[in-house]
Amino acid sequence: MTRSDVRLIASDLDGTLFGPNHLLSPRTITAVQHAVAAGIHVVAATGRSTTSAVPRLRPAEVITTAVCSNGSLIHDMLSGATTRFPIDPAHVDRFFAALTDIDDRYAFCWETDHGNGWDASFDDIASMHEDLGDECGLPTRPTAAHHTTKLMVRHPEITQEALREHLVPLLVDPLTVSTSGVQFVEVTGEGITKASALAHLCSDWGIDRAQVIAFGDNHNDAAMLAWAGHGVAMGNASSQAIAAADEVIGTNADDAVAVFIESLLARN
Repeated sequence: MTRSDVRLIASDLDGTLFGPNHLLSPRTITAVQHAVAAGIHVVAATGRSTTSAVPRLRPAEVITTAVCSNGSLIHDMLSGATTRFPIDPAHVDRFFAALTDIDDRYAFCWETDHGNGWDASFDDIASMHEDLGDECGLPTRPTAAHHTTKLMVRHPEITQEALREHLVPLLVDPLTVSTSGVQFVEVTGEGITKASALAHLCSDWGIDRAQVIAFGDNHNDAAMLAWAGHGVAMGNASSQAIAAADEVIGTNADDAVAVFIESLLARN
């Protein structure tokens, strides 16, 4: 692809656009600013909530749109407006009921428009999790009055990808279950992924997906990498991300996304 072929760059954050310290490097900030100056939209696409994503994106200054919570919301950093794609409340109720009936050792956390909350057995993770903090804003499980954008579930004996594979056949409804390298799995609504949120943006902005380059490193990026005109997996990516991508580059420790953008902008 040449620079003129590209109208939007979408990038995951942790393990991708961020360095190992979970921050934007000076080289990455410069590359992103040059891309925007060249007329390319640069959008963050992350599993993080706006709580932690927005402050970490501000140093770039030109990234003004963030797809957060694995595609469950789109946040305009200039206006503060948020578009949400919540989980059907009936699906939320059945999710809790189905898993609890099978094994009462599952622990849950929930992200809603009224705040986050979690079970007591999720406290150890919540106290260290940047998105959640140490204050349980919604101590009771979400109801139909809440717009639930993401559910998280953990198990004391099953973790990460094994837990995702274990959960999928147990669900009553066709929810989207993904992993991102943390100890729990993340659940969004039916068909809700980073790709679905980007498709919504592209429709609004008149951009064809063939004009999109996407970068990612984990299972929750796979749908986005497969959807984009050109999907790029990091050298530190999971097998699912690599399988979905068109190309594999260096690692986030080497500013590989910045290197790719620099090369793209140099092409006529």
